[in-house]
Amino acid sequence: MNFIAQVVWIFPKFDTIYLFYIFLMGVAAFIYVKVMNYLQNKQTSVVNHWVEFQRYAVARKCNQVELNILHAFYDHLNEEEREIYLLPENRNKLKNALYRYFLKSNANTTEKEVDLFDKLFRSGVEFKKEILSLNELTLGEVAALEADGREELTYVMQKTADELLLSIKGLSKDLLVPGKEAKLYVFRPSSGGYLLEGRVIRTNESGVIFHFNGKIERKGESHLMLTDKVSLTVSPWPPPDEKKQVLELDKNKLLLTEENIDKQLEVLKRIAKDQKENNEKRFDIKETPRPFITLSERLSDRGILFTFPPGISAEIWKQQDLWEVSFGFDNGPMFHIRAKMMPTKQKSDLYLLRYVDADETVRKTLYDEIRKRGGIREALT
Repeated sequence: MNFIAQVVWIFPKFDTIYLFYIFLMGVAAFIYVKVMNYLQNKQTSVVNHWVEFQRYAVARKCNQVELNILHAFYDHLNEEEREIYLLPENRNKLKNALYRYFLKSNANTTEKEVDLFDKLFRSGVEFKKEILSLNELTLGEVAALEADGREELTYVMQKTADELLLSIKGLSKDLLVPGKEAKLYVFRPSSGGYLLEGRVIRTNESGVIFHFNGKIERKGESHLMLTDKVSLTVSPWPPPDEKKQVLELDKNKLLLTEENIDKQLEVLKRIAKDQKENNEKRFDIKETPRPFITLSERLSDRGILFTFPPGISAEIWKQQDLWEVSFGFDNGPMFHIRAKMMPTKQKSDLYLLRYVDADETVRKTLYDEIRKRGGIREALT
């Protein structure tokens, strides 16, 4: 008997409830795809916000250390905060959030935090202003109150001609003692840091009154450079002796021993072999470092970019450790500074003279001369 023929095929009964199940599965798949696309687009959007904000920070002259600080702050935020704070229209919200973050964090120096606030949030008009009095300080300006060898973050709430009302939030109680000598650190991206001397005269639950005594000290100045060409005289240092005593033996008394003759023959054989192999470069006489005159491409209070004049080999930087560079300005002082010479990575024909013995007095004088002549922020490499 054929067993297959006896099998009765029973098809499952199709109920309308299955249509409902299929519908639910389709809706669930649709919602899943929509949610995943939303989360992916949201994450992409937040990442793009960070990339754009990073570009903004670089354009505002933030260095790599400051970018690292900002990235640590970014990692500290939740996804919703990242999306809100990094938008260009929310700079004030970002400033407040960053200030709160710095009050809770001890990872950075307070002065570095002040510098970062000025670079990010200072208006273009105020970017290049120097601090000559309290008039140049702005309400809401982030600063650091320094006393007893430490500094703590604060900001300016009100001001008069010689007094400031500073935020008390985040300041230690022992910094709020009336009569305490203190300094207020403020920063301007174009000219650097300033210390305003004074003392704490009153405190209450709202803030601290800082009385400014009129003395301002420069601290941690930014570096400026001139792009105008300045004539440079560059000389090897120490200068070579004018005359070197040459010790010569009486040739008539030289002993031609068998050993000496063998050594001379060996040298002649090597020379002949090199000449036969066209290795003529071994016999080139290296140029001796000597003084030359050229023009600066960029001149700052830390170094000078220049190009070698015709007739001077660029290879001489390898043969001399230190150089003395001399230059001056119209109606200004002359400078004689020792420096190390090295090539730059930027262009093959640009070389850098990096000062090695310019003390603070020389640097300050040079900085002031560059500033008088319209110096811009330094970029030597």
